[in-house]
Amino acid sequence: MENRNAELDRPDDVLRSAAHWLKDSRGVALATVTTTWGSAPRQAGSQMAVREDGAFVGSVSGGCVEGAVIAEAQAALKDGKVRNLTFGVSDEQAWAVGLACGGTIAVHVEPVISDAERAVVLQTQAAREGGKAVVLASALDAPESRLIAVGDDNDPLGAAAALAARHDKGETVETDGRNWFLTVFNPPLDLAIIGAVHIAQPLAEIAKFADYAVRVIDPRGAFATQARFPGVTLVNEWADEAL
Repeated sequence: MENRNAELDRPDDVLRSAAHWLKDSRGVALATVTTTWGSAPRQAGSQMAVREDGAFVGSVSGGCVEGAVIAEAQAALKDGKVRNLTFGVSDEQAWAVGLACGGTIAVHVEPVISDAERAVVLQTQAAREGGKAVVLASALDAPESRLIAVGDDNDPLGAAAALAARHDKGETVETDGRNWFLTVFNPPLDLAIIGAVHIAQPLAEIAKFADYAVRVIDPRGAFATQARFPGVTLVNEWADEAL
């Protein structure tokens, strides 16, 4: 079976995948978890990018509702309208399949169709690559998004975005009679690993996968090598100097 995610280095990086597809002039919709109640496998702010042919990256649940979200995303790309979906499972149904309790999630599906919407996605990804903290504000009633730089709090939406970034948590806010969902894109946390020893190798890989910015610090050139730590920033200095 074809692996539709194989074309990208990080198949779980939703925004990067969306930008990649948009640059190739592909149709893309973004699905975002906006609210959760009870037991939910993915928190608010979790996203999927869905291509017009059904290829997707990311997750909004534990795999239970992704098929329905993909179908709605494809429909949104055809009619240009947003979707606000709700999925739930009762406690009784949850017990039947081995879960501790039930839960409900709300998912916002937005087609990225207009030139302005495409530009916002590409600018958001460019800001992430530049290490800037930004917030993507998505209107829940129409396909409209705004990119807000953290610190640009001259209006109520900017102030709410700054607060969401400080909490590092996506949330729904109301300003001027409209509801917006704020997706936070903070720079990755820095993780310095002192000593390029054998246990540092799997730790660096796990940390990279968890979206940390990893540095391995070791003055011994034979230890801190790209062959042993592929794709990791290496610092050949003593720890007190490097830090």
